[in-house]
Amino acid sequence: MALTVNIEPVKIISQTGVKLTAYIINYDLQSQNCILYWYISDINDNNIYSDNYTVPQSVLENWGHDDFIIIQSLVNDKGFTII
Repeated sequence: MALTVNIEPVKIISQTGVKLTAYIINYDLQSQNCILYWYISDINDNNIYSDNYTVPQSVLENWGHDDFIIIQSLVNDKGFTII
């Protein structure tokens, strides 16, 4: 399942990213470990930057049923703004 949000445009080298998409690639309930693969795409949905992000344990403790808390954690950590 993809978590996708529109973000304030960000300049990455010579391109402009407008969308943030993240996928959970590893989630270990026992060790409270969650890793996201995330990428920024341009207006034409071309991937212009990608990376992995380890969700902090404090976020996982409050996760519950709302997946938005996961994407919000990534947005806050990377300094993006959801629009």
